[in-house]
Amino acid sequence: MCGAWARWAARLTAAVLLAVAGLLTGPAPAQAHAVLLFASPAIEGAVPTAPKDIALVFDEPVQPSGAKALRIAAPGGTSVPLGAVARSEGGKQLTAPVRSVMGPGVYTVAWQAVAEDGDVMSGTYRFAVGSVTAELGSASGASGGQQVSGAPATAVLRWVLYAAFALALGGLVGEQLASRQRAPEGKGRPGSWVWPGVVAGLVASLGLTVLIAGGGSLVEGVISPSGAAVFDGRPGILALVGVVGWLGALVALRLGQRRLVAGALFAVAVAEGLRAHPAAESAVWGPALTTVHLTAAAVWIGALVHVLRLGRAWRWAPPARAVLRRYARLALALVIVVLLTGTLSGLLLLSWSELWDTSFGKVLVVKLSLVGAVCALALAARQRLSRNAPHLLARVEASALVAVLGVTALLGVTQPPRDANAALPFAPPPSGNAITVGGRADQIGIAATASAGQVVVRLTAPDTDLSDNGGEAGLSYEAGLTLTTPSGRSRSLATRGCGEGCFYAPVTWRKGLNLLTVKAGAEGWGGGQDTLRVMWPVRPDAKLLQRVVKAMRAVDTFTLHELVASDIARTQVAPTKLEVTGKQFIDSEPYAKGQAPLSSRFTDAESNTVLALGFPGERLALELTLDDQDRVLRETLVAPNHFIRRTFTYPEPEDHESDGHDHADDAASGGR
Repeated sequence: MCGAWARWAARLTAAVLLAVAGLLTGPAPAQAHAVLLFASPAIEGAVPTAPKDIALVFDEPVQPSGAKALRIAAPGGTSVPLGAVARSEGGKQLTAPVRSVMGPGVYTVAWQAVAEDGDVMSGTYRFAVGSVTAELGSASGASGGQQVSGAPATAVLRWVLYAAFALALGGLVGEQLASRQRAPEGKGRPGSWVWPGVVAGLVASLGLTVLIAGGGSLVEGVISPSGAAVFDGRPGILALVGVVGWLGALVALRLGQRRLVAGALFAVAVAEGLRAHPAAESAVWGPALTTVHLTAAAVWIGALVHVLRLGRAWRWAPPARAVLRRYARLALALVIVVLLTGTLSGLLLLSWSELWDTSFGKVLVVKLSLVGAVCALALAARQRLSRNAPHLLARVEASALVAVLGVTALLGVTQPPRDANAALPFAPPPSGNAITVGGRADQIGIAATASAGQVVVRLTAPDTDLSDNGGEAGLSYEAGLTLTTPSGRSRSLATRGCGEGCFYAPVTWRKGLNLLTVKAGAEGWGGGQDTLRVMWPVRPDAKLLQRVVKAMRAVDTFTLHELVASDIARTQVAPTKLEVTGKQFIDSEPYAKGQAPLSSRFTDAESNTVLALGFPGERLALELTLDDQDRVLRETLVAPNHFIRRTFTYPEPEDHESDGHDHADDAASGGR
């Protein structure tokens, strides 16, 4: 019977190790903590009309956290009804439809999601509907008021988890160190703390899983757990691997299979390595450094606790001192490993300046200080070993190491620093109404999508392949943006990359004509600068576009003058004069069906109505200057490889009234 149980325990341990191996070879998380990058409507922004849905975009895949995933409070505090929260294919975007009309006012969005490290992230931000932007005050940053939900409970449970891991794994090593030493006459060995360590680890691991299921609340996790939060994403799977690992260790311990216990505990350590912050920076070195760091620290602490208990039980007789000497030799190597892996992990996460200027860095400084103090205590204890029993210093050392575990748990719920100008993994979606304007800098095509609080500029070299939603692999672009407001004030915009040829910049648009100067370049191609016109606010007018198409189709024949500049040839083609019908012209246009993804109507300096159209997917922008009959007078079309200007001349209408008068005069004359 015992052999059957041993085989079952071995299979369970193997299954856990296979699960961990699968997680190691799977896609790595982008960040240890999820950060809200963008929202639509924009964070601390305003939209002229009520949004039809709410969208949140994160820097890593997240899982919606049950009923608390997305909530909106109206100005009076009442809840705005929302539909089911949908998760994008890549898991980085959460979207929910709005089920009621949102009147003018300031709304508060509260969100909650499970990050890749298993922590439940939550935050709030505001946006305005209508002309109430002033009520928002100053912006609170891209992520709003973001924090870890249930951070105290998470930190305490991780502290218990690390301490349990030290008692279990370090206890095994300590027992092995003492197993070759015969107990003094009349003295017994202290009871093993491996068993309570495994039980405590299982309880802590279950608690962390319940926190994920309850959206950061242990109570909610017990009363109304979310199975999707646990089973549908990497954080929940890692938590389950930890639970199964502790269960495997418990069964193996019950059967007396010490090696299987160590194997199951190693699986727990790897799962923790995959979850921790360094895994965000390196998919291989991050988990490896954390796993080795945690394992070495656990053996250092747990084995020391066991040796101290053994020394007390044996009254620090020579056999106990011999065990302590063996531990001291092992501890020296463990200290070196802990310091080395801890230093390398820190270098992955932050720079020297961030060590003093960020919350994460300050907590890390506290940990480093404690580790330094522990090393000093350990050195003093080893030096005293040659004279008498170092029981007091060793006990202080063990207590300080437990404090180190507590600070380590606190680090787990503290947001690592991020470079505010670091490249984004993708372009943010437009916030509210948007418009695309285009231009070119010598051979580089420019398409800029302007929306509330931001602009996204996409550059295209002549040989760029747009079929894969990106450019040719390895092509290096650069861009500089300058904004000139209607009042004439100019300032440079801080840009962040958002993919190949893609640049994002936060911007505050002013009412009227904003001039966006784009200085662009691409490796191997000529560059330069162009100034784009952004009339703000954006005023969509789909009906006007439909009237334009209808009016142009009604034109029999007109004269079209076309001037084409080619990016590839780097030359300007001579103007072309064409006689075409309105139907022929409209059928060749991208807006032939009277529809465009983005549109905006404004009046230019000559009091002409201008309709700006944007096709972001094709990086295509058009400006149509219209006459009082909704016909096109001038068209500017910017495509990735071409720049086209067109002017339209329509035949003068026949003066039927004058003709009729002349015929009457002729008739009268003939009669005479």
